[in-house]
Amino acid sequence: MKNQNFTRSSRWELRRVTTCAVLIAMSIVFSRALSISTDFLRFNLGSLPVVLAAVLFGPGAGFAVGAVADIIGGILAGYAINPLITLGAACIGFFAGLVWQYLPARSESLRLGLGILLGHVIGSIIINSLALRLFYHYDWSVLAARIPNALALSAAEFVLMRALLANHALTDAIRGGFTGRKAS
Repeated sequence: MKNQNFTRSSRWELRRVTTCAVLIAMSIVFSRALSISTDFLRFNLGSLPVVLAAVLFGPGAGFAVGAVADIIGGILAGYAINPLITLGAACIGFFAGLVWQYLPARSESLRLGLGILLGHVIGSIIINSLALRLFYHYDWSVLAARIPNALALSAAEFVLMRALLANHALTDAIRGGFTGRKAS
């Protein structure tokens, strides 16, 4: 029988997929259970795990976590899936990860802040507002209230992400550097 030990790369992939699954679950809980909502405006930290996936694993992971969390969360809440709103949720992670990974800034805070802000501008302010207008016929004047909401969420997520990234035990555990014992 062949030895079935995991290689380092397969352990890394398993850790990444498992972490993304946990972040999807966290996003669903943050979005659905820990939310303050009106008909067109929602304040929650559901995109915080999406941004964390994007920063740790790249724009593709951020996109996937945002999309899957939106789809599963919508199904669990009994909503019909709106592909444009799902795209908006996914774009928050994609653009946060893209800016974090490719912006040649010296400051992590600048890369993080711009990434989160760009993700919310494109994903929430533009795409989700367009979806609410096209599918649910909200007036543009009502949708304008989404702008300060997205800016407040961006600021809150920036502060929380800085705290999470400053916690080296957390980031090392996610990336596989801290296991509680010596590496083998």
